[in-house]
Amino acid sequence: MYGYGKIAEVDLTNKKISIKDVDEYLAYEFIGGRGWTSYLIFKELDKIVDGLHPSNVLVVATGPLNATFFQGGGKTEFGALSPQTGIYGDSNVGGYLGYRLRRAGIDCLVIKGKTSEPSYIYVEDGRVEVNESPELWGLNSSEVDRKLRERYGEECSIASIGVAGEKQVLFACINVDWNLRKYRHGQAGRTGMGAVMGSKNLKAIVVKGSGEVKVADPERLRDVARRFQKQILESPTYDVFRRQGTMLTIEWANNAEALPTYNFQKSKYEYADMISGYILEKVKVKDRPCSNCIVPCEHVVPFNVRGLKNEIGVEYETAAMIGSNTGLKTLEEIAYANYLCDDYGVDTITMGSIIAFVMECFQKGILEERDIGFKVQWGDIECVSKLIEITAKKEGFGELTAQGVKKMSEKIGRGSEKFAMHVKGLEISAYDHRAATAMALSYATCDIGAHHNRSWAITYDLQVGRHSYDEDKVERVIYLQHIRPLFDMLGACRLHWVELGVDPNLYAEAYSAITGREVPLSELLKKSERVWNLTRVMAILRKKITIEDDMLPARDFEDPVPEGSTKGAKLSREEFTKMLKTYYRKRGWDDRGWPAKEKLIELGLEEAAKRLYG
Repeated sequence: MYGYGKIAEVDLTNKKISIKDVDEYLAYEFIGGRGWTSYLIFKELDKIVDGLHPSNVLVVATGPLNATFFQGGGKTEFGALSPQTGIYGDSNVGGYLGYRLRRAGIDCLVIKGKTSEPSYIYVEDGRVEVNESPELWGLNSSEVDRKLRERYGEECSIASIGVAGEKQVLFACINVDWNLRKYRHGQAGRTGMGAVMGSKNLKAIVVKGSGEVKVADPERLRDVARRFQKQILESPTYDVFRRQGTMLTIEWANNAEALPTYNFQKSKYEYADMISGYILEKVKVKDRPCSNCIVPCEHVVPFNVRGLKNEIGVEYETAAMIGSNTGLKTLEEIAYANYLCDDYGVDTITMGSIIAFVMECFQKGILEERDIGFKVQWGDIECVSKLIEITAKKEGFGELTAQGVKKMSEKIGRGSEKFAMHVKGLEISAYDHRAATAMALSYATCDIGAHHNRSWAITYDLQVGRHSYDEDKVERVIYLQHIRPLFDMLGACRLHWVELGVDPNLYAEAYSAITGREVPLSELLKKSERVWNLTRVMAILRKKITIEDDMLPARDFEDPVPEGSTKGAKLSREEFTKMLKTYYRKRGWDDRGWPAKEKLIELGLEEAAKRLYG
């Protein structure tokens, strides 16, 4: 079968490895990446007790475009039942992990159980083993990566957790290739995949591979790749994106009055110019791409803060959520906070939201110094650092912050629920949406909780009008929720399409050339719709998700934007509820937000329909 390798099932409890061919149904109906994580977790869902129980299944899946010479085919998906939200969760990461997995002949790892001693998984050219490594336990990600790289050399890829993953902080992340100097260092950041690894006593995954992916039509793939690269190089945004990466969004979001500031109290930051992509250009020391990509997204910034001197790649979501959202005023301080988050192993989006939530609670007198252990104020790098450290180690007040803003607000109470910025337990990422109704709908309906990567609809709001609740916005969100996750299924980066305007049909052409099966973009999008409905079914089966769960924080409906051209803007609860119901209708779901039985059968999800409706 062209374009696909093997799946390795790893039983950590018994150290038993089973390697088998990818079956055609999984390959062709769910494609790879996010399609595989969702399907394989659905198959095991009834056996999973909770996100931190050994019965949970961690799936690491590549896609068919990965490790070919197709530009941007360097993405890997981590998926499991999320310990943070209690529903299906996943996180996507670039770098070289998927590339080396594919070259090792392994498309997917299905990891079950829990080891008796701290261990790591080692993969090399079709061989998979579990090695005990108690000496690595207690180390942060940079040190783990360094020690394993000394053992296995530069030509390996390493996914590791820090202390936060060991402590099972609910939003712990997975670091990939910390010390791979020439290429991108990335994180599988969202939904707590690092906590799942920690709950399994799994410290790292190390991969080496020297094989090649068998492609059906190499010449056609080369032609598609040439046309794809030509479109990248001719894009009018290529130069600025190459120079600033996602950090160009700081200026854009601030001008659009969508930059989260002081826990989403404001949408415009008075110090945005001090943390912008233009500042990054002046101070960065290097930039690094993912595997087989000519767009170096990671831009590395040096810092010397609180006695620690080092460097780290900084991107928009981190700069906004830990920068403007907490009031930090310099890129150097943001880089330092970013480094701490990565090294301890916590999601920067969630961590930034938690810090800002604590700061607002302190601002309003809901929390006091005696509650936290120290005084908290906006823009104080000492406060930011301490909150990261105690959270990662679950020390003192960190026992509470390690649970995320939803659980924090439920325990703190006193009206703090109003400004706990999350949906379904996942903190909202870096776009204020009170004056962007399509983006608001994107956050509310995202299958894993509030995350921009499934549907970045705010540009459409700016195009057609920010304040309307029209049907065309609903249709746009649904389209984005199919095409954007499709890239995660293919194992490809979406930024070439989003930022550089590459024709999405080229991805379908590449898939067809690799697999030897002619599949147009429309058919791939239908398969992505299938996955969207499957993850919804899982949310219903686990937590009876309904329209109440697809609702935004009270701040969005009650606190108007305080300044700027959007001053006074807030969402209408009545109009937004109508918009949600229109969304359900267009998806073929009922008024609760449950996919109709007929819709599931239409999408080939007969088993899901049976489990939901009997």
